[in-house]
Amino acid sequence: MTEASGPVVRRAPRILRRLSIRARLTVGALIIAGVFFAGTAFAVHQQVEAILTNSSILLLQNDSSLFEEQITDGKDADLDRPGQGQLVAVIDPTGTVRLSTFPAELEPMLSSLASAGTAPQNVHTTAADYLVLAHTVTAPNGQWKVVAARNEGASRLSLDSLTRALTVGLIVLTLLFGLGSWVLASAALRPVSAMRRTAEELRAADRLVSAGSGSHKAELLPVGPAHDELSELATTLNALIEQLRASADREKQLVSDASHELRTPLAILQAQLELAHLSAGDPDALLSEIESAELTVKRLSQLAAGLLELTHIEAAQQHDSTPVTEMADEIVDAVARAALLSGDSGVAVTSSTAGNIVGTMGRVGLSPHNFGRVIDNLVTNAVAASTRPGSEQTGERSVEVLLSLPTDARLRLEVRDDGPGMAPEFVHLALDRFAREDSSRAARGRSSGAGLGLSIVAALVSSAGGTVSITNRLPRGLSVVVELPVAEELS
Repeated sequence: MTEASGPVVRRAPRILRRLSIRARLTVGALIIAGVFFAGTAFAVHQQVEAILTNSSILLLQNDSSLFEEQITDGKDADLDRPGQGQLVAVIDPTGTVRLSTFPAELEPMLSSLASAGTAPQNVHTTAADYLVLAHTVTAPNGQWKVVAARNEGASRLSLDSLTRALTVGLIVLTLLFGLGSWVLASAALRPVSAMRRTAEELRAADRLVSAGSGSHKAELLPVGPAHDELSELATTLNALIEQLRASADREKQLVSDASHELRTPLAILQAQLELAHLSAGDPDALLSEIESAELTVKRLSQLAAGLLELTHIEAAQQHDSTPVTEMADEIVDAVARAALLSGDSGVAVTSSTAGNIVGTMGRVGLSPHNFGRVIDNLVTNAVAASTRPGSEQTGERSVEVLLSLPTDARLRLEVRDDGPGMAPEFVHLALDRFAREDSSRAARGRSSGAGLGLSIVAALVSSAGGTVSITNRLPRGLSVVVELPVAEELS
């Protein structure tokens, strides 16, 4: 490699990188096709040339055989004349040319050709090209030389015609192969172009992350009918887009919920601070307003914490797997926490675990910590419902936590209270974030807090593939049932 060719070779990869995938595939196909067809053409040319050469050698041997037989039989005194177009020379043991039909341009070379050996010789003259074959014949009177020659002009013309045909065919086939490669690459990459156009349209319309509404909501990258790598790529990208949209929707929902829910407590806090400012001369009134403001700030803090917790749960990818037996242990711990927090509320929190849970080898897709959060939220709501004014409950109030295994495939958690229950029209809304009963229901005892406790429960249970159902009990009270799928223990 010369110094000048070095930069060209180094620039070639950079030039190829600037080309499109379609162009690179076509260039690669052209190179492969060119090498393949050129090798094939060369092999064909060599094979045909060998066939023509062997044919000429056979003809030369036939031309010589008649004279060799005559010499061997001792009939050298009267040698037959060669046929029309046959080039034969016979030299006796003394070196005398007894017979020759060689052209004038070969006559001076006859002695050297006769003594050159028995291998075929290619002789080039100004008039023509010849293939010469010399044989030594042993006779009683010595060794004779029989030299035969053939004009290779016809063979050369045939080879030249074949070379031209192969060259034209090589160029045409390579170009056709390149065109076919371009068409096939275009067809194969058409789904990529469609995906790119759709992605560009989504980006231009700001719908790549935000799906919008109406018909745009389900707009995704096109997935081709073939089950190939491009379809898998489109499916994966669509899953990513849907995940991004879900994340964006959660963020929008968080902002919307926060702005909506924080508006009222912030307005209350502002009013309380203004009243505190006006009550600067009255220590008792000032203290009362400050205490009210502290309660409002506490509620704001709880609301923000609940929103962040709910958003984190919805965004997280849960991959937990916990033995069912550990869930039974968590029930005991959760009830102990509830009893400690309920204090002197007069609500007895009890638990019960079905006997068939002991020794169960199944697992659920929820960590003990998150399972404890589910129980804590449900028990806290149940205790609050049982202790609020208006529950009209006489005697001991209770909250029951029941854990059972109805089938090998389902774990069932039920929390019962004997509070006022829920309005029937509100039951199907209770799991929505910030869902709260109206003031009349709140007066009956059900909490009118931030409305995030049951939403957090629903999010945690949903992440494990479970369900939450709420029903009113008769004659009073509420039952919240959580069902989690149980997977077999992997050995």
